[in-house]
Amino acid sequence: MTQDTLTLLTWLIPAGPLLSFFLIVLLFNRHRTASWVIAWLGIFSSLALGWTVVLNVFFDGIAHVHELAEHPTVIASSVAWLPFGGDFANWLRMGVAVDPLTAALLFMVPFATAMIMVYSVGYHRWSLEVEHRPVLGAPSHEGVEPLFSRFFAFMSLFGGAMLVLVVADNLL
Repeated sequence: MTQDTLTLLTWLIPAGPLLSFFLIVLLFNRHRTASWVIAWLGIFSSLALGWTVVLNVFFDGIAHVHELAEHPTVIASSVAWLPFGGDFANWLRMGVAVDPLTAALLFMVPFATAMIMVYSVGYHRWSLEVEHRPVLGAPSHEGVEPLFSRFFAFMSLFGGAMLVLVVADNLL
């Protein structure tokens, strides 16, 4: 894969969960099934993009191990975030960078977030299989989770924020 394609994929990794957050909050906040399906699509798209970048970094890194010791950053791109003009134009920059440590995190973070979302759907369905009987500590809303869509919106926001932190080239 070309360097430009890998750079574009790296920029798009956090876009799936962040886009799913906005879709759930603005359009699908009343639809239980649509909210978790959209959240799953967002995080699994990030998982696919992240693992594509990881595999390309590692397989290209195996062929060029001697270059990783001198220049560990495999993918780097940045744009002016708040260009003021003049001498201040490059003060605030936003970008992505992928090195071997970032690649390892890109392998784990989307996978862990996806597994949390898969588990959450089953966890929120716990009361649908149980007979209707009073249980100590059971919620008082008859097994219907009132904030189900909001939960998956915030999980998508959390996953997107974690992926932004993983691929960002600086903390600002």
